Amino acid sequence: METIETIDLKHRSCLTERFHQMNLQISDYTFANVYLFRKTSNYEFLTMDCGLFVSGENKQKQRYVMPLNNPRDCDIRTFQDVLRGEKFFFPIPEAWLPFFPEDKFVISCDESDSDYIYLTGNMASFKGRQYVRHRNHLHQFLALYGPEDQPISSTNYQDAMSVLQEWQDNSKLASDKTDFEHCSEALHKFSGLALWGTIYYIENKPAGFIIGEALNADTFCLHFAKASTTYHGIYEFMFNDTARKLLPQYKYLNLEEDMGDKNLRRTKGSYGPELLLRKYRISIRGFGK
Repeated sequence: METIETIDLKHRSCLTERFHQMNLQISDYTFANVYLFRKTSNYEFLTMDCGLFVSGENKQKQRYVMPLNNPRDCDIRTFQDVLRGEKFFFPIPEAWLPFFPEDKFVISCDESDSDYIYLTGNMASFKGRQYVRHRNHLHQFLALYGPEDQPISSTNYQDAMSVLQEWQDNSKLASDKTDFEHCSEALHKFSGLALWGTIYYIENKPAGFIIGEALNADTFCLHFAKASTTYHGIYEFMFNDTARKLLPQYKYLNLEEDMGDKNLRRTKGSYGPELLLRKYRISIRGFGK
């Protein structure tokens, strides 16, 4: 038996609890990511006899399914029902691959889907040859500016919106070609989505912000980082300061994927990721890729 339901804020506590139980390091498995990209990805709940799934659509208009329960609880017939047509399971962590024997399933991955995982301590210190350029930019920034910060809240989210709007204007792209709408909704529904974030001011003017949330007990995911390019080195400062704030509780930072963007790949690679966390695609042999 299958039921389908659209994603809504009312599902936050249920989904958040489910994600915490799954205890994954993959950035997709957070309520904020599912909710904020519900329209872009056309997310829907699928409730089957053996558990809960989220059905979505990628940029290539391919349909995929996110399992929200351990695959061992479902049999091959249920997988066939869930993946009928051209659907595939995604994103699947490497730890789950033994549940999908290769004589029955096709297993693949795209490097552009991989999450960038960093040691929080490295981001908080910028020590070592890997960080020479970032360390220099940070020192130059701090020599010129005396930044102040505040937790994002209902009293200052409009300041963050002004930063986001400036960032969007400078991108020279239509808002539907960036994550402007998703980030804007994150700011407007900040407390309802149980997000964490910091807004930075320079000479009392909003200059940048970072938004994220915990993935599990030792990994924190950064969803959005936006700043005014007026201030050279501000991104290095925000990442470094955020890592310092999070270091007492989280060993790792997840900065999500690069989506095949060469500039984003170069930037994220320059911060010395500890690993690229692969996200696998699983389809049933004979049922499409």
